[in-house]
Amino acid sequence: MGAKVIVTGGAGFIGHHLVNKLVKSGTTVYLVDDQSNAVIQPDSWQEEGISFREVLPQMLEYYDLESDIKNPKIINLKCDYSSLAIIKLIATGKIKTVFHLAAKPRVEWSVQNPVISTAENFVKVLPLLHICAENNTRFVFSSTAAVYGDVESLPTQEDSETNPNSPYGLAKLCVEKYMSLFENLYGLDWAALRYFNVYGPAQPGDSPYSTVVSAWCCKAMAGQPLRSDGTGEQTRDMVYVDDVVNANIAVSEKSVLPYRVFNVGSGERQSNNQIRQRFIEKGYTAVQHQPERPGDVKDTLANIERLKSIGWNAETSFSDGMQQVFKYWGL
Repeated sequence: MGAKVIVTGGAGFIGHHLVNKLVKSGTTVYLVDDQSNAVIQPDSWQEEGISFREVLPQMLEYYDLESDIKNPKIINLKCDYSSLAIIKLIATGKIKTVFHLAAKPRVEWSVQNPVISTAENFVKVLPLLHICAENNTRFVFSSTAAVYGDVESLPTQEDSETNPNSPYGLAKLCVEKYMSLFENLYGLDWAALRYFNVYGPAQPGDSPYSTVVSAWCCKAMAGQPLRSDGTGEQTRDMVYVDDVVNANIAVSEKSVLPYRVFNVGSGERQSNNQIRQRFIEKGYTAVQHQPERPGDVKDTLANIERLKSIGWNAETSFSDGMQQVFKYWGL
């Protein structure tokens, strides 16, 4: 039996893409998700012929994977990532890596709900860090480019000044600080991946997680105008979901990491107006102009040399990625 890992938020947008690739590589995945932001139902994997086992979290400590005649590649646990069952699972010492993708929606939601956002995205992560340190389990953390805030120059490097504009970005930065502290105090093995704007198939278009790409696809499908905030000249480093998945796997497989913090982007940027032009070319011309959103940064562009140094590269161009997105939505 191959390596065993945990993917929190494994039924979410990025998470389910990661689970798919891990399983195909022979890895056994404990999928942890409370289903609050799921984009896939667990039984969908069974329909694809992937061996799957649903286990009640409270029964997990009595479940023996090695003796399960079904030999599942995915063990689904419908629970909060910080539940005692997950802590006990990591404490067995059998988990090689925890990929922590679970989080509550980002910038705008966190500005409106700062206390809940901080508790969910920061405080509840600490027990996971501690138990991973005690059991020599690598912790791969899904962080965000929002930790930088508005930057003075582009592209942004990992050692650039951090000045988050939102509770979401600050919570993610606090987790990074605690991971560094726990490395010094308890020997935690960790990596933080600062995602820029992730897009791709199966990203919800009507939730706080939506990027402009999926939000506009949702509007186009409904025959509604595309919402454009501010001038539309704000730019984003748009990175395709498969490249993000590959970044997670790359840092998990490197035996000794030369760095702890990595930008995950494409190394290129697109303005909202440039992205909207692709919809206009498809015939979706109606637009609804809105004021710029509080907490949003003006421009993002990642320096991705650190990830490249461990053998990763952004392989999907924005044009190719948009083709896949339009195909998924049937636009």
